[in-house]
Amino acid sequence: MSHPSGALQLGGPVGRVALLLAFCALVFAAIALQFAKVRALYGGDESTTGRVNCPSCGARTPADDACEYCGESLDGDPE
Repeated sequence: MSHPSGALQLGGPVGRVALLLAFCALVFAAIALQFAKVRALYGGDESTTGRVNCPSCGARTPADDACEYCGESLDGDPE
């Protein structure tokens, strides 16, 4: 006997597919968010020239004489 309201039954095959698709969408969104966080932390794409990783603290900084975060020299020689 079918449900009189015609509502989607979560136990049926269509309901299971709908739940699976919703779960996959949430997983995809969570992965995309993590990639966005990593990209924001590490400077995005490599098309931005003139930026290097500081050998002392690892921050992504402009390729000047010193790191703008920790102040260490970027040429590899200790000051």
